[in-house]
Order: sequence, then structure tokens, then C-alpha cells
Amino acid sequence: MDPMDTSMEDVLTCPDPYIPPPRRPKQSLLASLRSRELGLNRRRSPVIEARRMYQSIYPNTTIHGVDCHFSNLKRFTPCGQYLIGMSKNQRSVHIYRFKGSGGPSTPRPIDGLGFKDFFELQHETVVLKEAEMLSKDFCLVTANGLHIIVAAVTPCTGGPSDGRSYPCSLNCISNLDTFVFYVIELATGKIVDKREFKNEHITISYHSGVSLYDSLFAVMLVQSQAIQIIHIKNNGKLVDLHRIGWFNHDDDELELARYRDFNEQYIAQRSNSTSAPYYHNGFSVKDDDYDARIKDRFDVFSLAPSAVPEFAPDASYHLVPTNSGATVGAASRNMQAHPSYITQISYGQSHHDEPHSQTISGIKQRLMTFLFRKAFNANDGGAALRQFHLTFQQLASLVMWRMQFLDESTMLIKFGKLDCVIGRPADSTFQTAFFVIYNIHTTQIQEVYDNASEDFLRIYESYADQFCAIAYSTAGPHKRHYSSTCSNNIYTKDLLRKTQFGMRHARNGGSAQAVKRSLCVLPVSPQSFSDSPYFDLSLFSYDEKVISATDRQRPCQDFPIKFYLRDSGELKFKIQLFHPNGGTSGSSFMTTSMPGGTPGGVGGPGGPGGPGLGGGGVVIGTGGPNNSNSYINNNSNNTITNTNNGPLLRSKRFATFIAHPTEPFLISVIHQHLQPVTVNFHIRIPDSDLV
Repeated sequence: MDPMDTSMEDVLTCPDPYIPPPRRPKQSLLASLRSRELGLNRRRSPVIEARRMYQSIYPNTTIHGVDCHFSNLKRFTPCGQYLIGMSKNQRSVHIYRFKGSGGPSTPRPIDGLGFKDFFELQHETVVLKEAEMLSKDFCLVTANGLHIIVAAVTPCTGGPSDGRSYPCSLNCISNLDTFVFYVIELATGKIVDKREFKNEHITISYHSGVSLYDSLFAVMLVQSQAIQIIHIKNNGKLVDLHRIGWFNHDDDELELARYRDFNEQYIAQRSNSTSAPYYHNGFSVKDDDYDARIKDRFDVFSLAPSAVPEFAPDASYHLVPTNSGATVGAASRNMQAHPSYITQISYGQSHHDEPHSQTISGIKQRLMTFLFRKAFNANDGGAALRQFHLTFQQLASLVMWRMQFLDESTMLIKFGKLDCVIGRPADSTFQTAFFVIYNIHTTQIQEVYDNASEDFLRIYESYADQFCAIAYSTAGPHKRHYSSTCSNNIYTKDLLRKTQFGMRHARNGGSAQAVKRSLCVLPVSPQSFSDSPYFDLSLFSYDEKVISATDRQRPCQDFPIKFYLRDSGELKFKIQLFHPNGGTSGSSFMTTSMPGGTPGGVGGPGGPGGPGLGGGGVVIGTGGPNNSNSYINNNSNNTITNTNNGPLLRSKRFATFIAHPTEPFLISVIHQHLQPVTVNFHIRIPDSDLV
């Protein structure tokens, strides 16, 4: 049969037509350099094109058990020149200079490489007070890259009432601490400035309670229900700008002081008159037929109320009235008798407790006003307004929880229930919360979304890179923080869609639960994503359950973490957290990709009970009567230990990854309960030395 006589219909109906394999692009280093020289990929972004070079430059060797018992490693600086660590006793900060991923200049065997071959201690900064303990999970780098911010915590001996700086302060947090933020210069290691907050509750774990945008540094004071905004100068000095919470504007306290002076003068003039009765705070205490609402014309609050006032104002008047009389709280104004009210004023008594009665602060008054106007202007026959009045008590009980900068004048504030703020973070994922977009300069609320709003989810999916990479957005194009998000990466967006699909079709799930699960990451903690190109999902694909770009701990697995090329699907390199031969400190293991996808370990393939990946596990120990045997399951992240023929104890292992922003250098820190921390270096050496 002549091939020229073959029609298209015959080709389609052929049982085994010939389909040419897809053409895979060349991923060698020489081909990448040649294409960049010829300018073949000018359509792509310069940042993305520069990061594609890392598909040919990757870690290919692992040094297991590096001796690093003197410091807890935290992170690299964005420039990659320094590694920040903290001492084991959490009393000092260690600043190491990175020598390079190539190791020492003189040729040495890989088994002999250690921590000092890659890092050199530059400075060791000790905190001033003996009782202060540095937080291991807090370390920020300023936008100019010259300073770092660390946090120290000191327990307080006072009670919750000692931390009530404002009438809206919480009274249900029993464990209050003193938080001190230190600014340390990287070049000299000296403490430039510090800022102290006494009797406060700040979530400093993984930078959850702070926000950093260029030179603006904000701290969420949960106890005081306020946001302290601080300006960081180029020399590292801290300048307090203002607080958002009880007051909105910078000069609110000065404005209220003017009215306070006017009120005192008015009271003095009325008291000097013998014909007029004695007035206090603008109304007569002798007259029982007064209107309590006129008290607001004269009564003002100071920034910090005096400890022992002569006549304390009625604390229950500015509180939200409770509907239930069975709870402990302030009674309704209509049901409250005038003599008891006057007695309460005279003796400074205030019978209210949280969360049954709430004081309306300045920021919460803005929120309630915005919700009321939105419900009042809704064209739905008054249904929204009725819903607002029905949920007024719940809305008034909301407290500020977290926040982050969107730009220099806009802030995203998260309001939630009191139980979510003082409880575990896992319990607050599916609880009702509100996201408030607040303008700092105009003190106006631009928009309010609940955590089940699909409109806000679409905004997050479209501008996720602005939420995640906001800390270095104004530091210049050469310092631009880049990370894979659902707005700039189709693979990250596809992963988010899969998570939403699973939540919608779960047993107790649904559309609202899927939206809440997606928005639970907001507000995003500053500098919580690694800038390493090996975590870029447009370049590599990997299992995000065991490794990711975030700085959170991940469950540790015994099998290697594999990185595949996104374009061709080829296995490029692997990260081996544990030595397959059970090696000791200083041992190395090659992790290059092998033909057919088999492990490239020196120890060879594993037998039925051997140390390789194919075996069922490894038994460690001599098996004597007084020795403990450990069985490591290669298919789980647990280590089962049998001590003295007793019950089997299961302890989980977690790993933290510290990646260099520009070089093929990765640090894995393995944590296990009641076991020393294991540190591994994943480096790159020339291919000629792999033999």
C-alpha cells in the first residue's frame, strides 16, 4: 500500500498509530548558558529566566550529622551573607558569615567537612537582662538588610488587672509577659535600640503578632487591644508613631486633654457658686431625675486612667448592654435604678466582666459604624438592618487578633472571637472572623469581609503575591522577594483548588468551610516564605507535605525527598535526611539522580531487612537485656522505641529547612522528642568528585 494513499481517516482508525514523543527541552547547564547568551527566552520575565538556571545547579551531596551543638540555626539574611542563630540557653544571638557553598579552598574529603568549613562566627550578642529569654521562632531582617529584630520574653508576676492600660483592655488573659524587641546591627553585632512592652500578650511565634513593611514595624498588643506602629530609621533607631485601638488619630489624647481642662474649669466655676448645687462631670449628684446621656458631653477618658481616682466615671455606661440578666455583667440602663447608679459613681464601683460586657474602643466604633451604615443603606427591605441588631452583641464582643500592612497607609486587621484569640490556633480555623481593611491616615474603614466571603477569596487569589511578599516590596527591584503564590503560579493555584475541592466534598465540609480553610492563612506573617529557587513550583515539583517554602516544621520521613523538573518530569535531585547505612556525624551521602529513578546511595539497594529504601526497617541496638532496641519504619515519620522490654513508645520527628536564597545550599534541622537535634548540610560539589 502506498503511504501517499493513506487518508487521515485511516490513520485515526489505526489501532496503534505512531505518535511522536513530546520534545523535551535540554536542561543541561551548557544549554541554559547558551540559550541565555543567544537571548532565546526574552519573552519570559527576567526574574523567572534567571531562576531557571537553578534547574542545572542543585545540591547533590549531603553531609549528615554536622556538629552544631552550640547554636540553634534560624535563617539566612536576604543577601545570603549571614546566617542567624541563637545559643542553646537562649541568651545570645550568633551572627555567622557564610563562606560559600563550595566549602574550603583546599581539597578535603567530604567526610571531613564540618560547620566551620562553611560558616565563621562574626559576632555574639548577649541580651542585657538575665531573666530574658530569646524566642527561637522570631527573627526579622529590616528592609535595608542592615539590621535584624529579635524578641525576648520575661514572665510577669502581676495579674491581668495590672495590664489594663485602656478601658477596652482584656481581663481574661492570665499569663502576661514583658516583651522586648532588640534591633541588632549585622556589621557590628551591637544592640542599636530596643522597645519594651510590659504586661502584654503578643504572639511572637513565627512572627504572627507583628508586621513589617519597608521602614514601618507594627506590633499587635492583644492585651491592650491596640496596634503600636513604629518607624525604623536607617541607623536602626526606633521611633514610636502612634497607636491604633482606643484612639484613632495621633492627636486624640491632646484633643481630649483640652476638653478635660475645660471640664475642670467648668466644675470649679460651678462649685464656687453658692446658689447652684455641686456638679460633677457636668450633672448634679443631688438631682435624681437626670439624663445619663448628657454625661457624654463632658466625660472624657485619658490615655492611662489614674490608679485611685476621686470620682471614677461610670464604667458600665460605655459598655454594651447585655440581654441576659443571668450572666455577670452590667444591667440595662432602662432597668438600672438611679440611686444605685449614683452610689456606683461615688464609690468607683464597676461590676462588669469579660466577655459578657465589652467596652467600645475607637477602632471598634469605626467597625460598628461601618456595618450599621452598610446594613442601613442595603436595599433589601430592612433585612440587613434587622440582622445587624440581632448580631450586635456578637459583633461588639469581637477583639483584634492579627494584622498586617498592605501598604504604608493601609492595614488588614483580623477580628475574631475571644475564645479564638486566647485558645489554640487550630481551633480558630473554622470559627467566624472578620477581615477589616483600615486606612491609617484617614482612620476610615474601607471594607469589611467575613472569613467565608468568596469575594475576598477572589481578591486573595488575584493578589496573593502582594500579601505574601509585602516586606520587601519597596526595598528595590534587586531585593524583590519572590515566592510561588496562587496569583503568580498556576501550579500553586491548582494546589489551592485541590484543597478547596477536598473541603467541599468532605463529610463536615462545604463551600463556606472551603473558603475559611483558604483564608485562614491571612494575615500573612512577615518573612515566612523562603526565597530559594528550589521551592519555586514553576521550576520543580515535590511533595509539599514533607518540605515547603514556609518556615514551619514538617513531618520527617525516612525516604528521600525527590525534586522533579516541572517541564520534563525528570528526577533531578534528592534530599536524604538520614544516612541509609545509619552513619554517624560527618558522614556524607550522594544524592544525584540515577537512571531509572533508583536511589543513588553509596550503601546500595536495601534488602528485605536491610538499610535501603526497599527494606521494611532497621533494627538499632545490640539486643541485650539491658539495651533498648529501636525500629525505624521507612514508610512513616515515627520511631518506635522498646526500652527494657516495656511498651513501645512512638515519637514523631519533624524537620525544618533553611535554604540559602541564591546558592545551592540547604540546611535541614531534625527535631525529635528527648533526642538531640540533628543538622544536615545539603551542598553541591563538582561532578568529578562524586566518584
